[in-house]
Amino acid sequence: MWVATSVFASEDWVARGEREGEWKPADVRASWQTLGRRGYDGVVTFRGTVTLDDRARLAASENDLGLLLGPPVYGGYEVFANGRLLGSSRGWSDALPFAYAEVLRVPKEAVVNGAVPLELRVRRIGWISDRDSDGAPIGEVLAVGSYRALADRVRVRWMERLQSELPIVLLAAIFALTAFRHLLLFIRRRAQIEHLWFGLIAATFSINTFASTFWIYELTYDRGIATRLSDITGHLAAACAIQFLWTFFYRPIFPPLRAYQLSHIGLAAFVALWPDLRPVILSSTIRWIWLLPLLVIAGVLIVREMRRGDAEARTIAVGGVLMIAIESIEIARQVLGIQLPFDFSLAAFGFGAAVAAMSLALSYRFRRVHTELDRLRSQLEDEVEERTHDLAQARDAALAADRAKSEFLANISHEIRTPMNGVVGMAELLSYTPLTAEQRSHVEAIRVSGRSLLTLLNDVIDFSRLESQRLTVERVPFRLRSVVDECVQIMAPLANGKGIALTSTIAEGTAEAIAGDPNRTRQVLLNLISNAIKFTTRGSVEVGLRSRALEDGRIEAELSVTDTGTGIEQEDLGRLFVAFQQLDGSSSRLYGGAGLGLAISKRLTELMDGAIGVDSIPGRGSTFRFTVVGALASAPPDAAPSRSSMRPHRPLRILLAEDEAINRIVLLGMLEHRGYHADAVTSGEEALRALAETPYDVIFMDIQMPGMDGLDVTRRIRKTATRQPHIIALTAHALAGDRERCLAAGMNDYLSKPIDMGQLEAALERVGTLLAAR
Repeated sequence: MWVATSVFASEDWVARGEREGEWKPADVRASWQTLGRRGYDGVVTFRGTVTLDDRARLAASENDLGLLLGPPVYGGYEVFANGRLLGSSRGWSDALPFAYAEVLRVPKEAVVNGAVPLELRVRRIGWISDRDSDGAPIGEVLAVGSYRALADRVRVRWMERLQSELPIVLLAAIFALTAFRHLLLFIRRRAQIEHLWFGLIAATFSINTFASTFWIYELTYDRGIATRLSDITGHLAAACAIQFLWTFFYRPIFPPLRAYQLSHIGLAAFVALWPDLRPVILSSTIRWIWLLPLLVIAGVLIVREMRRGDAEARTIAVGGVLMIAIESIEIARQVLGIQLPFDFSLAAFGFGAAVAAMSLALSYRFRRVHTELDRLRSQLEDEVEERTHDLAQARDAALAADRAKSEFLANISHEIRTPMNGVVGMAELLSYTPLTAEQRSHVEAIRVSGRSLLTLLNDVIDFSRLESQRLTVERVPFRLRSVVDECVQIMAPLANGKGIALTSTIAEGTAEAIAGDPNRTRQVLLNLISNAIKFTTRGSVEVGLRSRALEDGRIEAELSVTDTGTGIEQEDLGRLFVAFQQLDGSSSRLYGGAGLGLAISKRLTELMDGAIGVDSIPGRGSTFRFTVVGALASAPPDAAPSRSSMRPHRPLRILLAEDEAINRIVLLGMLEHRGYHADAVTSGEEALRALAETPYDVIFMDIQMPGMDGLDVTRRIRKTATRQPHIIALTAHALAGDRERCLAAGMNDYLSKPIDMGQLEAALERVGTLLAAR
């Protein structure tokens, strides 16, 4: 296929002169300098006629005639044929376009008598064209031929040029992937800022490398954009390299170096923002030289670190040497004309060697760091596993100790309550017999001492349950006034014995009843009244009650106990509510106690959403007050009056199962004193045999008995007995959960030793009421 015929004939061309209408012969192949256009900035018009040979005329007739014009070194052109615009070079409107070879289709209408009259309007950019003495209007190429063949040839040549630079584009892509990876690492590990700076270095090198290839002109025709991108990223890479290297080697950036770093950032801003491209290009050589100090400073840093034994510094040094070697080869090729088996610049690969070395150094550094971290992590895991094992053993030991403590408390409580039942019960029975005044005084002392011992035992058990967080409070409606009256009534004999007036006052508007725990409220109030009486030798003890509504709708009841006793020094107030603390711990102290009462009261008050506090004046007395919080409730009905002096409504058939002889005597005596008759057995088997012979109404069942305990006996009765009796647990087991276990076994009621006469009679009255309702 016919491709092209050169139509370059200098005698066929003229150029517009400086004066209007003046045309001078001009060789369009000649340089601008030869044409006398040096210093000219503007459009130069050329005219000429292209004579077509037979093949060209045939192509024109088939509308396949093309005109090939070489690329202008700078600027651009428009082409007219017979006054018709054929086209313009790419980037014609840009201030500094990139030069492409152009193929323009020549229509057959533009052919006149076998020739094509042409007019070229070439834009000359004076300031840059003057720097190139060989620069010409159309790059010494002017030919006609088949449009399709010429276009294919130009396209192939351009693709060959792009393909020759594929290794550089691939290198730019590798830089970009490297930047992406290290920026992601920085996002995951913000403390390792080296990843950020190296990622930015790789990103700038990626853009710089791509902008230095012909591939950039696939995106833009503007040579200024490519130049700016290349120069901006070069300066930013220098600034980031300083930040990376000095951060990597843990060295501070001294002020002169920081100023040098900031100068490159300033130059990058100048290249990016300066509106005129001319100073940017004209300053390129000076700015390139300004990069050389970085190589010297970085080299000094790396050599210094190498001397200190830094392995990563040696890796970076190898990359630097490779970069210098590659750049030297590239300079030699350009200056000396050395031929290499490829036709692309090696400059990017020199920078690639440096970047690869820094990447390897960074990888080695963090591989070493993370290896050490893995070792430490593994060591830590071993230590954690060992500590976990030790903690598990300690936990098991603590659980075992807790179980042992619970078993000890259960056993000691049982073993103390059993003889206490005999002591207190016998003293109470003895008090109902005719006694002399001295004997009655002795009996009363026994009863008071027994009750004090029982109070101490209950305090120890309560404190243990509070420490293990096993003690809970109830939420039932109760009368506040009833609690105060009961406590005053209980403590009145003690106050009277010391000649102290014990009174109570209730503020006007006090709530009648709230939902809370009446037993725990009573326990705290009794403890405060008991302490007030203990530490008051003369005067009075006054119990106060008032309440107020809270914002959430609940009621806060405040109970106070004011005495005229010895008072408390201010420095001692902080020890009042600490367990096992006595204000006077000496062996000569006047008042006894284990130091648990106020500590337990504080814990109980907090469980009831309240608080406890004290105001005291030494020598004048103290006021203890505590609060309980609960919802406003309807007042429950008053308790039935005591029938301690009455005989039972109806006779009850009662069986007592108790293995302890003293306890049998006490219980039988109490029942007889209240007008009841009871049979007694000493074991669980005897209780089953007795029940088989006699249909008892009530069985008082001890829990701990030889052979078959009370719980097993109760379960056997519930499974086999045709007539079910009312079974009341009678036991020295009084810890948390004991009552529930008894009820779960099938018992109907629960009494703990030592037995109180009033509690015993109340239990029997409940049985009588149930039997009467049948």
